[in-house]
Amino acid sequence: MEKIVSIIIMVILWFPNNAQACAVCYGAADDPMVKGMNSAIFFLLGAIGSILLGVIALTIYFSRRAKRVNN
Repeated sequence: MEKIVSIIIMVILWFPNNAQACAVCYGAADDPMVKGMNSAIFFLLGAIGSILLGVIALTIYFSRRAKRVNN
């Protein structure tokens, strides 16, 4: 089984001509695909940032509440 997997990996690595880059990878700054990709990146950064801020706020809330309960 391992021999078959290694043969498949070797075949994939020996034929990289099927992999072609898109407009984002080529660097065409005026392409609509690039603008869409940039928008998607900023959206995901915003989503992850808001979730992390929520976790931080919840941690601070719990720590302050624990101090009030102990006193």
